[in-house]
Order: sequence, then C-alpha cells, then structure tokens
Amino acid sequence: MMFNLETAISTWKRSLELNRSFRKDDIEELERHIRDVVQFGISNGQSEEEAYRSALTQMGDLIGLETEYRKVYWEKVFLGKRFLQEITWELQMFSNYVRIAIRNLWRNKGYTAINLLGLAAGLACVLFIGMFVQDELQYDRHNEQADQIVRVLLGDRQTVTPTALGPGLGREIPEITSWTRIYPLGMYTPVAVRRGDTSFQESGFFYADSSVFNVFTFEPLLGEMKGALVRPGTIMLTESAATKYFGSDNPIGQVIETGGGNEFEVTLVVKDLPSTSHIHFDMLASFVSTSWASREEWGSSNFYTYLRLNDSKNLPTVQNKIDDLVAQAKTAAWSSIPATFQFKLQRVTDIRLIFEGRRVYVYMFSAIGLLILLVACANYTNLATARAMRRAREVGIRKISGAHRFQLARQFFGESLLLVAVAMIVALVLVYALVPSFNAISGKDVSFSLFSDWSTVPALLGVCLLIGFVAGAYPALVLSSFQPVEVLKGSSRTGSGSFGFRRALVVFQFSVTVFLLVGMLTVQFQLDHIQKRSLGFEKDNVVVLSIADRELRPSYQTIKDAFSVLGSVQSVSAIHSIPGYQLSGYGMKTEETGLTIESAEDAVSVSGIPTDQDVVETLGLQIIAGSDFPKTPEYVPENGTYQYLVNHQLVRELSWEPENAVGRKINLMGNRIGEIVGVYEDYHYQSLHQEIEAQALFIEPSQFGFIMLKVSDEKSQAVLAEIEEVWTRVAPGRPFEYRFLDAEFDALYRSDKQIGSVVLTFSILAVLIACLGLLGLASYSAEQRTKEIGIRKALGASVREIFVLMISELTRLVLVAIVIAVPISWIVMNGWLNNFAYRIEMQWWIFGVAGILALLLAITTVSYQSIKAATSDPMKSLRHE
Repeated sequence: MMFNLETAISTWKRSLELNRSFRKDDIEELERHIRDVVQFGISNGQSEEEAYRSALTQMGDLIGLETEYRKVYWEKVFLGKRFLQEITWELQMFSNYVRIAIRNLWRNKGYTAINLLGLAAGLACVLFIGMFVQDELQYDRHNEQADQIVRVLLGDRQTVTPTALGPGLGREIPEITSWTRIYPLGMYTPVAVRRGDTSFQESGFFYADSSVFNVFTFEPLLGEMKGALVRPGTIMLTESAATKYFGSDNPIGQVIETGGGNEFEVTLVVKDLPSTSHIHFDMLASFVSTSWASREEWGSSNFYTYLRLNDSKNLPTVQNKIDDLVAQAKTAAWSSIPATFQFKLQRVTDIRLIFEGRRVYVYMFSAIGLLILLVACANYTNLATARAMRRAREVGIRKISGAHRFQLARQFFGESLLLVAVAMIVALVLVYALVPSFNAISGKDVSFSLFSDWSTVPALLGVCLLIGFVAGAYPALVLSSFQPVEVLKGSSRTGSGSFGFRRALVVFQFSVTVFLLVGMLTVQFQLDHIQKRSLGFEKDNVVVLSIADRELRPSYQTIKDAFSVLGSVQSVSAIHSIPGYQLSGYGMKTEETGLTIESAEDAVSVSGIPTDQDVVETLGLQIIAGSDFPKTPEYVPENGTYQYLVNHQLVRELSWEPENAVGRKINLMGNRIGEIVGVYEDYHYQSLHQEIEAQALFIEPSQFGFIMLKVSDEKSQAVLAEIEEVWTRVAPGRPFEYRFLDAEFDALYRSDKQIGSVVLTFSILAVLIACLGLLGLASYSAEQRTKEIGIRKALGASVREIFVLMISELTRLVLVAIVIAVPISWIVMNGWLNNFAYRIEMQWWIFGVAGILALLLAITTVSYQSIKAATSDPMKSLRHE
C-alpha cells in the first residue's frame, strides 16, 4: 500500500484529538512542527515516509509526548486564564470516575462485599492496635518534663531503696534539682482507714515527701499544693478517694483516721492519676508523719526514690557520680553503705516500656498491625487481578475510543480509593462500637474520637490514600496495560508474570498466617506454663485477712487462737506481705564478714519477710535442712533473739551447703542478730518474670500485715461465714475484706493474660482476613481453567481428580509459606520468651501444628470454588467465552 503523507498526518492528529489532554490550538502547533520536520527531511533526500517516521521518532510516542506536554500544560492554562474552566473539567471527570467506580462495585456485589469486609476488618484491627501502642507510649508522659524524672533501682531489678538514698544524693550531686521518697505502705499491707462509720482497707495508702510536687505533676481540684504534705498528720486524696469518704462534702480540713488512732488532715484533693501512670495511689500522707523521716539508714530498703535532673542529658553524669559515691563512701553519711550495693538510674518514661518489658509488645503489635494491613491490601490485589479478564473488554473498548493508559490507571486507582474510603467508614463504626470490648480484653482504658486530636483526621485520610495506592497499584497497572486488539479478539491474559505475582501474594499471606499461628500458640503455651508451674508453695484454699491496723497487732495471738478452733481452718499464720508481693529488701551480714552493722561492706541483699512460727505449715514450704521454727518461740521484742529460716538460693549465694548453713549466725540490718534454724526449698515469692532471689524468714509480730487461714474449702460460703463471724467478734468495727491467695498470685499475670487475649483475637482476625485472599486465587484459577476442566471431564476425569488438581497448586504455595515462616517465627518468639525467667522451649510440634492448621484453613477456604468447578457441566465449560 502506497504511503500517503496527508493520510498519515490526519490519522496522527485524530489520535491526539481523542486525548482530552491536548487542546485544539496545541494540536495545530504540533502539526506545524511535524510538517516542518518532514519538509526538512525531504530536502535532505529522504522520502516522505522516511521523513515522517523520523519526525515521529523525534516527537516521541503518544505517552512520551503527553508527558512532555503536561510539563508546560498548567503554565499555559494560567497564562491563558482558563484555570477555572480546566478545574471544572477535572471535577467533571472526577465525578465521572466516581460514578463508574460505584457502578462497577455495585454490579459485582460479592466481590465488593469480600473486599470491603477484608479492608474494614483490617483497618479496624490497625486502629485498635494503634490505640494500644499509643497508650503504651504515653506512660508517665503526663508529667511535665518527664524525661528529666528518674527512678533509682537497687541493683538491676529491685525497685525499693534505702531511706538515706534520696537525701544523700540531693546533698552530693548538684545536677539533681529535687528528690522525693514514696513509701508504698498499702502495697505491703493494706491500711485500715476510717471516717465516722465509713471504713475500708486501703492498698493505695502511700507516704511521700512534700517535694513530690516538685518531681511529679498533679492537677489540684481542692486546696493548695504549696505547703501540702509539709506538716505531720496531713494527707492528699485523689478525687475518687475524696468522693469515697466524703461524698459531695468539701474534704479540705476534714480528718480521717488510720489504724492505731493516727489522724490525718486532708489538705489537698487532686485529680485521679491517669491510667498511663506507672504508680497509682489513692491517698498520699506526709512522709514526716513516719518515724523514717528522721532516720537516714542504709539497712532497710522499702522506699521508692525519684529524682528530677536539671537536664535529661545529665543522666550519665549523675549515674557516674552515684557510682563514685558508693565506691568511695567519701562522706560520713555514706560510710555505712554496703559496698555490694549498686544503684541504677532509670527514666520514668522507660519504666513501662523497658523495665516492665512492654516494649516487646509495642513492637509485636506494631508488626501485627502492619502485617494485617499488608494482608488486607494483598486481598484487594488478588481479587482485583482475578477479575481482570472480566474487565478486559471494557479496557479494550475504552482504549479504542481514545483512552490512554494514564486515564485508565486513574480510573482503577479511583475505584481502589473509593472502596478504601468506604471501608474506613465501616472500620470507624466498628471501632466506636467495640471500644468497650477492646478495653475489657486488653485491660486498657482507651477511648477513640475523631476530633480529640487535630492530627487524627489528616492521619486517617493519609492512611486511606496510602492503602488505596498500595492496594490498587498493581491491578491498575495490569488492567491499563491490556492491548486493545488482543482483548477484543478474546486472547488477552494477565500474563504469567501477574499470575506469579498473585502466587507470591498467597505465599506472603500464608507466611503471615503461619507466623501468627506460631505466635498465638507460643503465647498461650507460655501463659499456661506460668499458671501451671509448681510455685514451691500451696496457694490454694488460703484466705487472707489484713491486720495492718496497729490496734489489732497486739491482739494477734488472740485472733489466731479464735480462728484456730474453727473446724474448717487447718492452720493459721501471719506474715508481713503475701507471696507475689514480697518487695522488702535488707542487707545481711554473716559471721565470716562480721556481724556488726557498722562494717557493712560485705552485706548481702536479701528479701527479709517477718512471719510467725506456722508459716511453713500454712504455705506448705519444704524444709530441706534443719528444722521449722519452734512452735513456742521466744519472741524478739522480749530478749532480742532471732531465729531464721532461709531459702536455698541464699545458701547458694553464700557458697554454703544447706546442712552447713544450719546453726550459723546472721544479722539482718536493723540489728537483727540471730541463728539459722532451717533451710527451705525455693518458692516463687514474686512473679515468674523474675528469678528467685535470696530470702530470709524471721519472727517479728510488730511487722505482721496479714493473717493467712488454710481452710478446707475457700469457696464455701459456710466457711467464709464462719470466718466472718469470728472476725466481727475479734476485730469489731473493722471491715471484713478477705482475699484468696491463689487469686492474688494469679493477678500478677493479669497483664500477661490480657496480652495473650489481644494476641489471640488479632491473630484470628488476621488469619481470617488472609483466608479471604484465597478466594481471589480460587476464583481466578477456576475461571482461567474452565475450558481445561471441561475437556478433562469430557475425557473421563472424576470429580475427585479435578478437585485434587485444583488444590494442588494451593498446597504447594502453603508449603512454601511454611518453609519461609518457620525460621522467622522461631527467631521472633524465642526473643519474646527471653522476657520470662521461667519459660517454655520452642518445640518442633508447635510449628507442625501451625503449618497443619494453615493448610487446613487454606483447603477449607478454596474447597467451595474447587468443588463447584469440578462438578460443573462440561458442555457449558466448553462453550465458555
């Protein structure tokens, strides 16, 4: 066919005219340019066809030409004063895109519902995880200049320190602008508090120096912070405590009474501490009300010590100066400090994340949230590309009509963004509705509001845009790349590359599934291990009553005798603090290092617990050397003689043998010189997050805080009624508030259980979302292989053979996912288990169970599509398309 220049240029112009991006006068200018280039080529000896081809090469293809044109387009629009016209056209096109997107989504309701469900569930999970992580990161941030506040630890883990530490550091280190001590008395033994006929046992009764207001931030409601807690006998209440005791009355100037007849005047009421505070109290009495205020001692560690630094950057400097003070003991005030003592500074903002080990959960949930989001995006991509063939002719016709790839891609991106926007609305509704349930599962007290923070709405819009582009990128690029000639001839395919991409998505989704299943199983087994591990003592059927009231302590023997005669009570004992909450620390000297307190260089740090002679029987401790306490001991207050039971760990630390330890003399700081009468096997007196440390039991009735009753059945109402009747008689006017030792100890793992519940919930949701993605592959495979299945059935293939054929590909993909996920999940979960002093070991069968579950889930998910394809009419299959 002979080349005609005018016909070629006319065809080229039409292709530009069909593209709305080019204006008429611009096309005329481009035509003049291409004619000039053609004439120049002809004048240099080229034929018309050669000159035209050369001109097109210089001009570039349509897409390249449009790209260059758009660089100067808006400048020409502004210069031509047609900006409003262009914006109007863009808005019309946007409106058109939205209508087409809505029409396509509505026409394919099943596809839309699956995508909407997956995206909405994924976004809701991400929002909840974001709320969880944000709450964790906000701990103690309510304090002004929180980065300048530090807590002092004794060693690496002990949170209580000696009373001399705060004043000593304040005098010696100029970088410390303020210090305060908090004595958490109620944590050791609940304090009986009365006002008139209102009486409660308060675990939130603490003491603090008046300088606490210089370290921490409180929001005053009634009274003045200036001068508060300066005088003995003054107290600060939280809003909840004030309402509890005074109702709507003004509590300022009113008096409350504690056990022993101590009276405290209310001088300040503050707003309740936020849930994101690492320390919680209801009542804060003045530290000068205690005998400790005038005693700076190193022997007894029962106080939290906090410092405020002049600059957060000075923490290393202050730490070095503290180390020097301890090492050199260069002042008289520091001369009696044990050389074995080490004090570590810790920012209060690190207590929750680092000291309590919550940082690993922040990382864990952030990773789960990201994985859920990626799985939800993968679902959309899988389903969109699986539907590509159904929209192929639409793409072909639109391309023939002049639409170019950019316009088509923009259309498909628009559909993705629209679906994500609707999913976000559904997710927000779910979040608002499920916040109470989330708080119940996680133990949090979070709320969600679109307008509580100015950044919330922009952040959500940003998430929608990001997910819309991430989820819609691949489908948009694939669909817009179809060649119109092949599409209209019915021969277009998404190609082996895109099918391979879909298979990669399935591998990714099920790698995530296996990882989450391994994590879920590991968390549950570790929590089960904690709950079922032998604690070394008997916590079941032990009822606990508080006798922290000073007026009750002198009557302890009478109270004990009254309970002992009850038929349901097997044994009675008293103790300073119950197992799980034994925080007190003492320095201990031995005969080898000298028993005198003045020579404290080689003191050993131990947990010293005052108790009575029946504690071994009540708690079921096991004596491995020596004997139990004598049943009729000579009490310390009368003659200064102490007898000790020590645990196996203390004996190990001193390099003794249990038998050789019996009869040795030791001195617990406070001049408690006495003899070891027995060694008992280690028991977990704190949570299993912490290793068992040295402990010594000794008899000291003035320190008793609880009575423990070993009963036949703690849950029996008859037994509790008997106990209440005796309590009312021997402790008149005191509230009957009892606890169960097993419940108190189990409460130590409440946070772990809540984390386990959250992990379980989100893991199940993530797995279900991942299974939705398989519908895309199953639908795609069934549609692509319709004729193949028809031919196979016509040639005699059975339904079972067709079913196996359909799921074989999926089985291979899941096996690949298992191979990828196993080493990753082993590394991650092994790191998480290292946060426990007593942990399970990762077993091979955990990975096997996770892999089998993932495979069963996958097969179950695609079974419907596979069976449907296998049982279809072969004649209809052969007529497909």
